[in-house]
Amino acid sequence: MTVTECQHCHVNPVEKPWTLCPACRRDYARALHSLRRNMLLLQAVARRAYRLGDHTAGRAQGVAAPAPINVHAQDVLDETETLLQDAWADTGAAWSDRWQRLIPRMQSHLAELCQAAHAGESLCRIARANQRIMPLVDRRPRTRRIVGVCPECGREVTAAKTESLRVCRCGALVDIDRLREETAEAADKYHLTRTPAGLSAWLRENYGYDIGRKQIGHWIERGKLPSTRPVEAGYYEFSLREVLAMAMGYSKRQ
Repeated sequence: MTVTECQHCHVNPVEKPWTLCPACRRDYARALHSLRRNMLLLQAVARRAYRLGDHTAGRAQGVAAPAPINVHAQDVLDETETLLQDAWADTGAAWSDRWQRLIPRMQSHLAELCQAAHAGESLCRIARANQRIMPLVDRRPRTRRIVGVCPECGREVTAAKTESLRVCRCGALVDIDRLREETAEAADKYHLTRTPAGLSAWLRENYGYDIGRKQIGHWIERGKLPSTRPVEAGYYEFSLREVLAMAMGYSKRQ
């Protein structure tokens, strides 16, 4: 039995014939699922059957009609199809297909993809393709917030609520759901000992949240900060995660 490290995360061990660990195999499945949906939307954009923004206004006189297809969207489709065909060929398959039929075939042969010689590189390329396509098909600009730091390089990673995978600037593919859980667990370990007035000043100085001591007192009385416990002489031990969550929600409503 030969044991090596996962080609993608470079952390978890894998046994031959696998080249990706179980966690990265799940990431591969999610990346293909997301890519198929996004490419179907991008195909509609390329055919001008799906539009972003306001297209209700009529064309001004003398302005030429748009091309029958969106050339940029079609180029992205073609380039993504090529990288999918490369990933499929890496499994040793003797024949390929157009992306509309190829992605479902790849989803049903995920084991072969995760045993391919360059599976880690293919997974990263597919994730990057997803990120490239997303702005071209997303009707609503997504607000991305910091969810933690990249386990590879330590840079801050931002993601929208619906995103489960992001590629960091260092090239690492980050599991957003896992990173959110790890960040929450880490935040639970940190506590602040302050009076309500002291906590108010700390939030203002460090995060720019203007929340008065009376409001913090109301949170304590109403059980909005369940982990908070009194210490002595008006001081409380606050959970950093609970305080920041309440402060962020309160500021949004103001």
